[in-house]
Amino acid sequence: MPKEKERYLGKFPPKYTFILNPYAEYRFTRCPNCNRKMKQRKLPLFIHVDPCNPVALNKTCRYCPDCDLLIAHQDEIESLLVRLFAQLDPGIIGNDYLVVGTVERPAWRESMKQPKDIPEMLEHLHDFQRVHTVKVQPGGWYPAGLDSSEMPVLSPGPLDTLWKKQPRPLATPKPQRTKRKGRRRGRK
Repeated sequence: MPKEKERYLGKFPPKYTFILNPYAEYRFTRCPNCNRKMKQRKLPLFIHVDPCNPVALNKTCRYCPDCDLLIAHQDEIESLLVRLFAQLDPGIIGNDYLVVGTVERPAWRESMKQPKDIPEMLEHLHDFQRVHTVKVQPGGWYPAGLDSSEMPVLSPGPLDTLWKKQPRPLATPKPQRTKRKGRRRGRK
């Protein structure tokens, strides 16, 4: 039986294990896998914003070269998306989005000069090998027989970005200006 060919979203093979950190108050200075000091790497991230708005943002992320782990902070990505879509289409702000992978740097530079459509960008896309989620368990004293799965997990706090669906204001008619009756003050 022939071996099935692996399927990728992009034309290039997958790169990096990816974590999107939803906690604004917790940052990664050490790798969660190997506990070594993390470095920084600036990469063009390919982000799909619903309904059909692909974006390639050049973003500095935390990177562990030993584990090939890439960590992006959700609040930073959302603030960049807000600044971008506030100018292009404010109605998109607050829609769901997904960080799909990374784009080859030369293709990203070309797309900055000449915008490309989705199939052209997918030709230069690296998917992520794996995507993990982060859960923070606060430190402290716990009962002796407590299993690690029973320990409390903090939920991410609200982010201080504007990437939330804002309710649309109801259309209200503008008040009509009326002329005032009475004496006008004039010169004497």
